[in-house]
Amino acid sequence: MKKFIIIALLTSLIWSCETSTKEKQSFNIEGNVIGYQDSVISLKKRQSGEWVTIDSAKVTDGKFSLKGSVEQAEMCYLLNEKLHFRIPVFLENSDITVNADVKKPEDVKITGSKVQDAFDAYNKEVKSYNDKLEDLYKQYTDAQEKGDEALIKEIDSTYYVIDDEKTAFTKSYIGSNNKSLAVPYILYRELSYSLKVKELDSVLHLIDTSLSSSVYYKLLNDKVKTLYNVAVGKKAPDFTLNDTTGNPISLSQFQGKYVLIDFWAAWCRPCRAENPNNVKLYADYKDKGFEIFGVSFDDNREAWVKAIKQDGLTWTQISDLKGWNSAAGKLYAVSAIPHTVLLDKDGIIIAKNLRAEKLRKKISELLD
Repeated sequence: MKKFIIIALLTSLIWSCETSTKEKQSFNIEGNVIGYQDSVISLKKRQSGEWVTIDSAKVTDGKFSLKGSVEQAEMCYLLNEKLHFRIPVFLENSDITVNADVKKPEDVKITGSKVQDAFDAYNKEVKSYNDKLEDLYKQYTDAQEKGDEALIKEIDSTYYVIDDEKTAFTKSYIGSNNKSLAVPYILYRELSYSLKVKELDSVLHLIDTSLSSSVYYKLLNDKVKTLYNVAVGKKAPDFTLNDTTGNPISLSQFQGKYVLIDFWAAWCRPCRAENPNNVKLYADYKDKGFEIFGVSFDDNREAWVKAIKQDGLTWTQISDLKGWNSAAGKLYAVSAIPHTVLLDKDGIIIAKNLRAEKLRKKISELLD
């Protein structure tokens, strides 16, 4: 049930291009958070997989003030790690007001940012789809606990129908609002993890080129280029990382065999659930010219090694222990795990994301 696991029901977007003849050169955030005890709140953004602090301030009686400037509108977050408190805010150079209640995080009110207004407008339009998907996810979880396979299959089918409808709506919305500053962010967060490269490329081309300086447009453009480089039919890019003992191992060392590159992590439950299938497959075909090359997205060596032992993974395992910043993951534009890439004996990519019975069927066709 991949989409239940990798799809976050995200909010997003926008109506028209938010520019003015005289743009403000800095931002000022005035905040009031009910139930927030005296503490520190930070304004941060994600950059290359890491949190970067833009500004921070002490909160007194629930009030705080943050200042600075940004080159372009960008999604940022008001954070307090100790309280597990996070408010997303589309930051731009303007006077922004944030009103929130710690006990009601869904009732945050942000004013003063035109891009935020557009983001909220899209969220309002897409809410009906998100509500349906969230409800289906709850039903799916209940059905799993009861072991009702027939109901699981039915919910699964319905989920994909609703998700496809949401995707179609979002693509149409992007085309109709293609000069909006929030649109690149919408495409990046809502669709870049699920669309195949040609479809993602076509939707990206719907966005007006005036927005090409957007950080999200650049991320999308880079992702499309990378995905084309690792498309089916392409020579698999070589890479080298260390195994569990610290020895460097390269993908090219396995040329001459059919190789499954398996991107996974000890903390990834769907990955761990798939491991027994891979163990059986490897046992059946390792002597017939089949190899698995495990690439971990872990950042904790102990947890990684423990999972390998617990799951009985006897094939080669490598990692740079950088989590989602894995060099191999970036080389292959991996945005969700488990993720598999199947290579032929010459190192040519012949399939992607085959698992369980579909993977076994493919390997049987190649080696039986």
